[in-house]
Amino acid sequence: MRVKKLSVSNFLGITELSLDLGKVNIITGKKGQGKSSIVESLQKGFTNTSERTEIVRHNESEATIFIQTDTGLEIDRKIRTGGKADYFKLKKPGEAVPSTEKYLKQFISGDIFKPLEFVGKSPTDQAKIILNLLEIPWTLDDISNWFGEIPDSINYQAHILQVLGQIVAYYFDQRAAVNQEIGVLKAQIAGYRNELPPNYDGEFWRAKSVAEAYAMVAGAEQVNKAIDSAVSLIKSLEQRVDIIKAEAETEKQAKKNQMDQKRNEIKEFKAFLENKVTSAKNEITRADSIIKQSGDTLDLELERKLQQLKDEYAIRKQQAKTSIENGVIETQLLIASYQQSIATKDQEYTNIDELEAQSLAAISEKVDERIKTEDAKVGNARKTLGETVSVEVEPLRKAADEVANMQSYLRDFDLMSSMIREKLAPKEELSKTLTARIEKGREMPKELLKIAALPIPGIVVDANGLIRIGETLIDGLSEGEKLELAFRVAKAQAGELKLICLDGWNKINPKDREWIEREIAEDEYQYILLLTDDGDLNVKIEGEI
Repeated sequence: MRVKKLSVSNFLGITELSLDLGKVNIITGKKGQGKSSIVESLQKGFTNTSERTEIVRHNESEATIFIQTDTGLEIDRKIRTGGKADYFKLKKPGEAVPSTEKYLKQFISGDIFKPLEFVGKSPTDQAKIILNLLEIPWTLDDISNWFGEIPDSINYQAHILQVLGQIVAYYFDQRAAVNQEIGVLKAQIAGYRNELPPNYDGEFWRAKSVAEAYAMVAGAEQVNKAIDSAVSLIKSLEQRVDIIKAEAETEKQAKKNQMDQKRNEIKEFKAFLENKVTSAKNEITRADSIIKQSGDTLDLELERKLQQLKDEYAIRKQQAKTSIENGVIETQLLIASYQQSIATKDQEYTNIDELEAQSLAAISEKVDERIKTEDAKVGNARKTLGETVSVEVEPLRKAADEVANMQSYLRDFDLMSSMIREKLAPKEELSKTLTARIEKGREMPKELLKIAALPIPGIVVDANGLIRIGETLIDGLSEGEKLELAFRVAKAQAGELKLICLDGWNKINPKDREWIEREIAEDEYQYILLLTDDGDLNVKIEGEI
C-alpha cells in the first residue's frame, strides 16, 4: 500500500494543500513552510498520533486530513477544537470497512518510519525499536510459569527480551540485598559459634541430666562413706567394747556408792529414831517423876490452903494428871511409830543387798546387749565391705561439672540455631530461588531467540537482549553504518504501508546518498524526501506508484 493522494487544511503549518504523490516525493522549501507538517499529517492520518499538542492552526476550529491509497482506501479525519468531537471515516470502494483505529493499525507497524530520526535516537531507544520487530509471542502467564510469580516494578509494555533483562536485574538486586543480609547473619552466627566450645553439640548436652549426674556423684560418695564407716566400725570394735565395759564398771561403782550411801542414810535415820525413842522414854520417866512431884507438892499445898479451895485443887490435880497421862500416851504412840519405822528401815537395809545385786546384774546384762549390738554392727559392716565396691568419685564429679558447664552454653546455642533455622536458612533458600530465577531469566532469551525470526539480515540479538551488527553493538557503529541500519529497520518495520520519510535529505553525505538512491530505485517503497533551502514550498514527484 502506498499513498496516492493527500489533502490537508489548517493542520500545523499548512493552510491548504493537495498533493498527488508518486514513488519519490521531494519536498523543498525554507523553514516554516510546512515540509514537516506534510509528514506529520500522514502520521496523524494513519495512526491518530502526533508529536505536538496543538495541531489545528491558530484561529481555526477544525483541521482536515484526507488520504487516498493505491488500494482505494480513503481516510478522512477532521480534528476539532472547542470541545467538539473529532471526525473519522474510512471508505473503500466495493468493500464495507469499519471506521475504527483498530482496522487502520493493520497497515502500519508503529509510526511512519523516519530513518534519520532513528539515527538520532539513543541506543536504548534504537534497541527497543529493533526488538519490537522480533515477533515473540508471550503473556504474563508465561512470566508466571517461568519465574513462579509476576515481578513488580517491571515495564511489561517493553519487548520480552527487555522485560527479561529487567527481571534479571530485579532479581539480581534482590539477591544482592538478600546475600548482604546472609553475610550479616553469618557474621552474627559466627559470633555465637565462637562463644561455644569447639564441636559443640547442643542437642547432645541438652539430653544430659545435671541432676542425674550429680546424683551419681552423691550416690558414689554415699557408697564410699558406707565403706569407710564399715572399716572404721570394724577397726574400733575392741576399743568400743572396752569403753562399754569401762562405762559398765563406772556405772556399777556408782550404783555401789549409791547403795552404800543409802545404807548410811538408813543407819543414820535409824540412829535418829532410836535417839527419838530414848528421848521419848526419858520424857515418860520425867513425866512420871513430875506427876509424883506434883502430887507431893499439891498435898503439902492442900494442907496449907483453906478448906474451901480443896475441891478446886482436886479438880486441877486431876486435870494436870490427865494432861500428863495423855502426853505419856502420845509419847508411847510416837515411840511405837518410831519403832515401826526402825523395823521398816531394818527391812530396807536388809533389801539393799538384793537391790544392789539386781542393779549390778542389770548393768552386766546391758553391757552384754551393747557388746552384742556392736558385734551385730561389725557383722553388717563386714557384709557391707563384702558386697560394696568403692567408686571413683572425682571422674563422676568432673563429668557432672562438664554437663553443667556445657548446658550453660545452651542459650547461645539455641539463639544460634534459631537464627540459622528461622532467619539464615530461609534467606539462603530465597537466595537459591533468586539465583535460579536469574539463571532462568538469562536462559530464556536464548530459548526465545531460537524461535524468533530476525527480520534484518546481519543483525544479532544476544542473550542479554543487546543488539549487535555482527560482533559490534549498535552504539559502536559509525554514522554510515547507523544510517544503513536505520534503512534496514525502516523496511523491516513497515507493514502494508510501504512509506519511508527522510527529513533532512540534504544533510546526508554524498556517499551515503548514493547507496540510498540505489535502494530507492530498486525497492518497492514510496519515499518522501524533505530538503531545506531558501525557496518557497515546492513538491517534486519522481516516478509513479
